[in-house]
Parts: sequence; structure tokens; C-alpha cells
Amino acid sequence: MWLAFGFLLVCLVNTVGLLLAKFLRRSGEIGVRRALGASRREIFKQCLVEAGTVGLAGGLLGLLFALAGLWAVRQRPAEYASLAHLDGSMLLLTFAMAIFASLLAGLLPAWRAMQVTPALQLKSQ
Repeated sequence: MWLAFGFLLVCLVNTVGLLLAKFLRRSGEIGVRRALGASRREIFKQCLVEAGTVGLAGGLLGLLFALAGLWAVRQRPAEYASLAHLDGSMLLLTFAMAIFASLLAGLLPAWRAMQVTPALQLKSQ
């Protein structure tokens, strides 16, 4: 179990880096939105929705991989093959954990994106 949480931590750190690069690359767009009247809160919410969407997509992809793995285990002639099934509560917990982890990973990048000053971005463009 600790190994799984270690892998989750590594994935979260990687996701933070990727989301930070994505959001800060769009700092020009964020500066224009801020100059046109969008509040910092709106920018923060948009970034968190994007991070949550990444988590939802990851949860769906993980579900497909889990179903494929369970199908492969059930094809084995061993006596443990009949034990391979997907539990509904575990499925819901997995989706909740995927979305929570992606939102947690998106907090720092969203915070940095909402701190973009519109004047500096508009000057540089």
C-alpha cells in the first residue's frame, strides 16, 4: 500500500509540474482575460476545472485499464480467476480519489496563474 501511495505522490508532483507549465504558458491569455474584467477568483476556478477534467479523464482511463486487466485475469484457468471482479464502492472511491488528487495537484498552478498581472502581460505582447 505504501508503494502505491509513493507512486501516487510521484504522479502528483509530475502533474503539478505539467499543470504549472500549461497554465503559465497561457499567461498572455490570462492577462487579457484579467484586463477585460475577469476576477482572480474566476481564473482560479477555471484552472481548477481544467485540473479536475484531467483527473476525470485519468479516472476513466484507469477504469478501462482495470477492466482489461480483470478480463485478462478471468481468462486464466487458475482457481483464483473467479475472484477477479470490480467492486462498486471501490470504483467510486477510485474516481473520487482521482478527482481529489488532480484538484490537489492543480491548487499551486491555479494559484500561480491567478497571480498573473495583466499590465505586464499586455506590455510584453
